[in-house]
Amino acid sequence: MFKGKLKQFQEKHVKNIIDNIDENYHELLLDAPTGSGKTVMMCKFIDDYLEKYKETVVLWLSPGTGGLETQSQESFDEFVSGIDSGDVYDFIKESDPSFKVFFINWEKIDKKSNVVLRENEKNDLYSKFKYCHNKNIDILFIVDEEHRNQETAKDLISRADPYKVIRISATPVTTVEFKEHIKDEEVIEAGLISREISVNEGISEAMETGEISEDNDLFLIEKADEKRKQIIEEYKKLNVDIRPLVLIQFPNGKPEYIERVKHKLELMGYGDSSGLVTEWYTGDHPDNVEEIKKLNGQYAFLLFKQAIATGWNCPRAKVLVKLREGGTEQFNVQTIGRIRRMPERKHYDNEILDNCYLYTFDNKFKTGLTNSVSSSFYEYLYKRKYNFWIPGMGIKKEVMDGYDQTAVNQAKVVEIIRNRMLKEADVDEDGRLSKEELMKKDYVFGTKLLSTSYEQVCKTTRDLVKVSNSFNIAHEINLHDDGFIIREAKRQIARAGNITENVSNNVLRILFGPTANKTLSIFSDDDISFERKNKVVVDLSLKEFDAFIVNNCDKLMKVFQEANANEYIIIKKANIIEKDWNIPENQYYKRHKLVAHNVFLNKNAFADYGDNILMQPNRSYTEIKFEVWCENNPNVEWYYKNGDKGDNYFSIVYEMAFARANFYPDYIVKMMNGDIWIIEAKGGIDEHGDSNNIDSYAKNKFDALKEYAKRHENIKWGFARAVGQFIYFSNTNWDENVYNNAVWKNINDIVK
Repeated sequence: MFKGKLKQFQEKHVKNIIDNIDENYHELLLDAPTGSGKTVMMCKFIDDYLEKYKETVVLWLSPGTGGLETQSQESFDEFVSGIDSGDVYDFIKESDPSFKVFFINWEKIDKKSNVVLRENEKNDLYSKFKYCHNKNIDILFIVDEEHRNQETAKDLISRADPYKVIRISATPVTTVEFKEHIKDEEVIEAGLISREISVNEGISEAMETGEISEDNDLFLIEKADEKRKQIIEEYKKLNVDIRPLVLIQFPNGKPEYIERVKHKLELMGYGDSSGLVTEWYTGDHPDNVEEIKKLNGQYAFLLFKQAIATGWNCPRAKVLVKLREGGTEQFNVQTIGRIRRMPERKHYDNEILDNCYLYTFDNKFKTGLTNSVSSSFYEYLYKRKYNFWIPGMGIKKEVMDGYDQTAVNQAKVVEIIRNRMLKEADVDEDGRLSKEELMKKDYVFGTKLLSTSYEQVCKTTRDLVKVSNSFNIAHEINLHDDGFIIREAKRQIARAGNITENVSNNVLRILFGPTANKTLSIFSDDDISFERKNKVVVDLSLKEFDAFIVNNCDKLMKVFQEANANEYIIIKKANIIEKDWNIPENQYYKRHKLVAHNVFLNKNAFADYGDNILMQPNRSYTEIKFEVWCENNPNVEWYYKNGDKGDNYFSIVYEMAFARANFYPDYIVKMMNGDIWIIEAKGGIDEHGDSNNIDSYAKNKFDALKEYAKRHENIKWGFARAVGQFIYFSNTNWDENVYNNAVWKNINDIVK
């Protein structure tokens, strides 16, 4: 018997799931915002479902972080009576598991040493699945937080062969046959989550008034504490005994940052002796978790990394301080959900209490949220068509035996980058670049790190990606505290040049860093002489150098990338190995979560490959046009969309200036006359008439494929670029200008 009380919108959505689960749907999805009451809705659903289908066992799968399976079981026992619950071991031991619910932490059982997964044991999980089937007991899977750690969950579902599967998430990654979607607005209207999310409230004003002169992350903690105290006062006015909690999220793997923040809190009066600060850095519950969750719990601040991003419920959490990662992380939308819950499941008609608050100088949070919120595609495993194979096709793939990056001629890299910088900005042609010359090219100098942050109020989590009210921020560089930002900028430049960080860092130091001093360095006289000879910008201090790298990271990335694409140096060549290749038996492709296929693309090498794959941004415009062309061309027997990395896919080796790498051409096409074509798709022309090709290495790849075809006479090849309704094709020369008729021809004139 269900003992809870649902909100009106919750009753509606539970009824919709109950009504549709009897249809021919094997998998259903509850897509609901954090704080909407997914757990209590599932409790009600289970109660209703088992009343109707008693010969069913419910297995509730949860990821391990935060002890979610225990939390879910406790909630179930609170809201439902008359239905027994247990854990995975109870399920294995139970002689009659029907009309019961068992909560399984799929991460904790994902261990080969775990007895519950040992097949052929007398008592193991997989044997229990078989037992249920033999006893005609239906298995119903509930996959909680289904976006997390899918591989083990997939394996369990496959082995269990459940009768029905219900997936639950605020950020689902899997599409299913039936989706029940709960809108943020429904949950807000019911008073379960905050009305609005306030981002960096008062920060821009503080910068303007001089209250803060720099983008010091520690200042955000002060503002968060001010907001916490405001919230306390408003609760007092209503005679409500709630102590708001401030969450402080750290970059992963930065213990020095944690100590810096703890020191700041101590200076603010929140040292260890205050008993107001606690920490949570692992996936399991800390010993004091109940005190953390209690509405009037003693703690004012919770320091964490990723432990509570998913599945943790603490409704008194109202403020989040998100400290910077240095530009690599995806900001987890689930983390925002931790501060959106209303502690008493209602609004107070008080703006301060009815909103939640995010403070961050991380200017990458919009990008991360975009990736978390807006991703409309998920990976689906497709099978090669029955008996589809290519006997004697004779395609050879190329791979490198070793890595060229370890054999880069560092001196040549210095020469190339130096020459490109001088060509760009050396107005007086003295072989050096002054600050004034580079500043005219929009390079930034000084010892302050410059950035942009945002301040705005948003109604929903999705609205956060649209934040546009920006303000400029800066702070004096600290080589210790900002070390991770500096390191990340250098990593990005290395990746742009496709060289190791060690080589890239040495090149940057030689060209722009402080001049080496023999008494203070490990460098030889020759090293120092080479550095002084090639220095582009002289007299930068160490702080100025590091700030220069961070502030001009995007410009330097472009220089390294273009140099690597357009110039060649003599490097030690790794051996190229040729291997026989054929189309893989199975391959993942991304398809749209919400859009079902309209038609199957029958000429594709894989079964059930549909047009819900051919959608931007999942496929480029050229790729979409090309696959449609293949489908409609009577001369095409079949085509295959290649993967973009991995040993299963077709690759050839191409050269850049600093290294070589594997190139994975987009398509392999078989014509009715037996010809095999290898075709790469590139961008055409945008609405302004400019090239839409974003691949800096397009010419390098073009030349590599051209040379490959010369070595393999059975292969035909070319590059395709779509403009409007036309596909242009070249297998002679590369030209960025797709309107060059001497190079780019109509594809129908060449591929026949």
